[in-house]
Formats: sequence, C-alpha cells, structure tokens
Amino acid sequence: MRIQKGDRFYATYSKQTYQIAGKWGGNWVLAPVDQDNNDCLIYMNEEIEEMVNSRKWLREAGCGK
Repeated sequence: MRIQKGDRFYATYSKQTYQIAGKWGGNWVLAPVDQDNNDCLIYMNEEIEEMVNSRKWLREAGCGK
C-alpha cells in the first residue's frame, strides 16, 4: 500500500479521522483532523496496512492506493 503525507484515514472504532502529517523515526505520524483532539498516532507502514485490511481504518476517497 502506498502511503504519503496528506492521506486520511477514518478510525471506525473511535469515529475519528486522522491525516498523515509526516514521518518520525521511519514511522508515520497521524494527526487528528478534529480540532478538539490533540493526540497524534505513530504507526509503522505494516501496521497501517493491517488496520486498513481489518477494516478498523477506512481510507478516505481521493488518497493514493
């Protein structure tokens, strides 16, 4: 799966949308879109793929495949 800065994912378990902000130490940093949430997430590429494949995260339309 190709992941790049700006891609957005909807977390079905928390009903929050996160946007890829960039990388830190080789891992992806996801920033919440909701202004009331300040908690960023950090995941490896493989972990993001697993979350998408298990439908815990839904990739938003318009993001790269």
